[in-house]
Amino acid sequence: MRTNKRYVGKQKRQTEGASAKIVLLVLGAILLVAGLYFGIKIMTVRNSPDFDLNKTSVYYFVYPVNTANIEAVVSRQITNKLFIVNGEKRTIYIIDIPPTIFINSKKLDAAKASPRDFLTYFIDLLALKSDYSYVVYQKEDFFKKLKVRDMNQLVETYSKRGLKFLDYLSLQRQITALRPESAITEAALAKFYYSLGRFSVESVQIPLLTTMPIKIIVDGSIYYRTYLDEEKLNKLRQIVTNVILL
Repeated sequence: MRTNKRYVGKQKRQTEGASAKIVLLVLGAILLVAGLYFGIKIMTVRNSPDFDLNKTSVYYFVYPVNTANIEAVVSRQITNKLFIVNGEKRTIYIIDIPPTIFINSKKLDAAKASPRDFLTYFIDLLALKSDYSYVVYQKEDFFKKLKVRDMNQLVETYSKRGLKFLDYLSLQRQITALRPESAITEAALAKFYYSLGRFSVESVQIPLLTTMPIKIIVDGSIYYRTYLDEEKLNKLRQIVTNVILL
């Protein structure tokens, strides 16, 4: 009995064509679901109040200081960084704050006080009206995920690139790396990156009585203090609030 080769070949082509259509449909469905997921992810972040670009957000990136590492922190001149994201002026003000800063009027030692308490008082001292404020700890795991060494390189990198599409997918992993010490949302972090890339960035000097911390020894205990020059704060206030204080 002879086999109809034309029929077999035609049937094979039809089977392959049907398989190709199924593969394309599956790929299309996967791409559609992925697209919907990405779209919902982006919209959720962008529609969050924490991302509101018209609001003023303050980010206080703190370097963890303790008695074991204070000498290294002082010698390496590591600083905490305060970012004031002014949505109205489309400007980010960066203030380097020594971890050893001491506010004499409040008897507030930043090295001993909680970062949240220090931030609250310092914002009040600047007469700054912020809508949102976040305390974020500078952690190695966080820097590794961003492929940067430290805060200075983070600012340099994101001032050039800003917030990219794929960044939305890594925000959750970055937040996880910052926890449990830091209290910040995906939307707030996204706004920080976006603003660095889109807003003007201005570094502002904090007035200090001494450029280097003073070493104080009391009953064998060593303290380092960098005193804030509160009499010269008006200039800093005027810059970050755009209000002239008499």
